[in-house]
Amino acid sequence: MTQQRPKSDTASMTAPPPAGLGVLFVLIWSTGFIVARGQAPYGEPLTFVAIRFALAGVIFAAVALAMRRTLRIGWQAAAHNLVAGALLHGVYLGSVFYAVSIGMPTAIAALFQSTAPIFTAILAGPLLGERITARQWAGLAISLAGVAITLSPKFGTTGFTLLPIAVSACGLTGLVFGGFYQRLFVAHVDMRVANTYQYAGGVLILLPFVLALEPLRLVTHPVYLLAMAWAVLVLSIGAFTLYIHFLRRGAVTKASSLMFLVPAVTSVMAWAMFGETLTPVQIAGGVITLAGVVLGQRR
Repeated sequence: MTQQRPKSDTASMTAPPPAGLGVLFVLIWSTGFIVARGQAPYGEPLTFVAIRFALAGVIFAAVALAMRRTLRIGWQAAAHNLVAGALLHGVYLGSVFYAVSIGMPTAIAALFQSTAPIFTAILAGPLLGERITARQWAGLAISLAGVAITLSPKFGTTGFTLLPIAVSACGLTGLVFGGFYQRLFVAHVDMRVANTYQYAGGVLILLPFVLALEPLRLVTHPVYLLAMAWAVLVLSIGAFTLYIHFLRRGAVTKASSLMFLVPAVTSVMAWAMFGETLTPVQIAGGVITLAGVVLGQRR
């Protein structure tokens, strides 16, 4: 049986997300990095993310059943959704939370992931048949240079090694390829049912790492519980539903372009809540990174 790609007209493939929903998405998505930083002193990162996915999956399953949607979608559709969830949820968010827990500053973690649009634009050529321009290649080079400049002041400081960077790069890979996989293979499944399977995929890929790396313990600190509630209800159900909605209604590159706004919003939140600050060199690097992303998104 051949997997059919979702049908859509040219206009819907290139239409940017509505402005109001785009602003809401950026504000909510930015809080995800704050949650990663806020829960870090109280619980293990991968366990937190796995529990978050499990709770979100149960909620989506309950909503789907209450609205008389069947969870039986066939093995092929189920497998595609599990893979999409493993990439977009498990690899991406698991990496972000782990990187922050081992020393990656919140604002820099957000900046690192903001380069997703330019990688998405470059890969849209071979994967979706979109034309890659010289401007996009230039944008990629500038963005990577900006990230290197932003990270440079951290080298040599206590507790900051190449490991947080490697983990962040892993998360970026999950975000980029998860977006493509979502667009190519799972857009025909009811979103509530799809999210049920995708969060299950996130749990399944994280579970071996949780069992191998982290102690299993019950955390009841109020900050941890508040962070969990926000992560499940606002982020997993709200932000990711919006992101998948954008992927389904428009081009992958247009949906991912919202990411370049996240670092600035996250920086303000991290400064207000945790007192995180950036050096002039890091601010300059961030501006260069975002300039590269914007350049790469232009046609």
